[in-house]
Parts: sequence; C-alpha cells; structure tokens
Amino acid sequence: MQKFYTLVRMTFLSKFAYMKAFWFNIAGTATSIFIYYFLWKYVFRSQESLDGFTMAEITTYVIAARMLSSQFGGGINTELSLWIYEGTISVELLRPVSLFFTLFAKRTGEFFFFILFKGIPITVLCTWILKGALPYGGAEFLLFVVSVCISIGIMFFMEFMVGICAFYTHGYWGLAFTKSALLSILSGGIVPLFLFPEGLASVLGYMPFAGMVSVPVQIYLGKYDATETLVYISIQIIWVIILYLAAKLFYIHMLKKVVVQGG
Repeated sequence: MQKFYTLVRMTFLSKFAYMKAFWFNIAGTATSIFIYYFLWKYVFRSQESLDGFTMAEITTYVIAARMLSSQFGGGINTELSLWIYEGTISVELLRPVSLFFTLFAKRTGEFFFFILFKGIPITVLCTWILKGALPYGGAEFLLFVVSVCISIGIMFFMEFMVGICAFYTHGYWGLAFTKSALLSILSGGIVPLFLFPEGLASVLGYMPFAGMVSVPVQIYLGKYDATETLVYISIQIIWVIILYLAAKLFYIHMLKKVVVQGG
C-alpha cells in the first residue's frame, strides 16, 4: 500500500510541472461545454423536455459528460505505447513492482489531479452559470461517486489493452486518437445514448463504454430507480472483472513477445 501511495503521490505532484498545458486543457473543455449547451438550447427552443430530460438536466448531462469524456484523450495507453515504441518497455518490466501496479497507480494519481483541479471546479462553475440541475438526491450523488470510481477500472483496463496494441501497430498516436473518438461516441460523451436508435441504445447500455459516462451521469440525475441503479453498477463491476482478465491475457502475451524479441 505504501508503494501504491508513493506512486500516486508522485504522479499527482508531477502534474504541477505542466500547469500551462493544463490551463489550455481546461479552456478547451469549458469551450466544448458551452458549445454543446447552446446547441441543446436551440433544440429545446420549442419544447420543454426531450425523452424525459428537461433543459436543466440536459445541461448537467453535457457538463458531466464532457468532463468525464475529457479524460479519454490521455490515459496510460499513450505512455505504455511510447515505452513499447521506443523499446524501453523491457526496462520497465525489470522494476521491482509489476507494470500493472505501476500504471494503475499512475492512472489513479492522474484521476485525483483531474477531479480536484478540473472536475469539481468546472462542474460547479458551469452548473451555476448555465443553471444546470443539481443531484437528484444525496443517495444518487453517493452512488454517482461510486459509479465514477468503478469507471476508473473500466477505463484503465481498456487503456492498458490499447497501449499493448502498439506491439502490432508500431505506433501510438493513431491508437490514442481512435480510442478517444470511439469512447466519446459509444459512452454517450458526445451524444446521449437515449438519442440512438432504440435497439442500439439498449445494447450500448450494457456495454462497458456506457459505464464510463452515460450510467454515472444518469444515476446523478435520478433517471434510474433503485433497482436499475444497482443493476447498472453491478454490470460495471462485471465489466471490470472481464476487462481485467482480458488485460491480463494481453499482458502475458506481451511478456512472451518481449522475451522472444529480446532473445
């Protein structure tokens, strides 16, 4: 646990070295929130609700969705892909802690930094300025936090597998861009899943992507009853387990490939 805490702390503190870039990142996310807000305001000009969502609720959905999906552009997949691309992965594998452990600690540190210096401030400020809806209730807010925490696991294992794909593509920027685009669309980060065709929306609702944006935000807004909330959180946990096992297989195959190439 001490090693984990140390790695999380080091990653958290290292982010302060890139504050100028971080401010531009914040500005970009805030701009996208306002653009989406005015697009939705145009949609709601002649109606008070859309599929059970009021303008205030859609505003909150946009703010939370853009905040959560803004993480898709980074992640440990870029760092892992770069290690593979530059050939330094063998050095990382020789460290006294596992690659899984190291990268998860780094992702956790990144997430804490994101929440404290971007997530909370921008969400509160934009909700106040744009008059978004507040959490449906205290229980919904706590379950939203739980759902977001579980989504870190989903995101991490997906990023880990995407990073390992650099072994086969021999590049990393294309992988990062493709991952970001697909996750933003399939998670409901750009267009809410309830606007997709009914059959597709139903399928995507049970996929791991929904657990990264759509599910947490709809829990926050009280769009699920107690049973539905527990079902969706359970689905998130199941996907974490499935993705962990898949990432483990990717990791084992990567180790074999490193040994073969090293030999």
